[in-house]
Amino acid sequence: MSEIGSIRPGVAKNDPASVYRSPLDIVNEVMLTRGEKIGTLERWRQSVMQQMAATDDGMRTEGVADTLAATLGDIGKAIAILKASVVDEV
Repeated sequence: MSEIGSIRPGVAKNDPASVYRSPLDIVNEVMLTRGEKIGTLERWRQSVMQQMAATDDGMRTEGVADTLAATLGDIGKAIAILKASVVDEV
């Protein structure tokens, strides 16, 4: 779990991979609202998709595709958790 004030929200929102080890770490981040968390995860997803497109363009990425695929899976799980928490609150 994150500690209050342990992150720089601007950096975390714009470059989440540099702040969090896993997309699932964002779910419990106290310095971001639920909407900011979802937006951050969507930006991370876009970044991963761009990296995957680069691998299709011939960049050397030995073993990276599996890691990127796992990250995409974790992003999907994290977003699902956050969206499910809204349903639980209603």
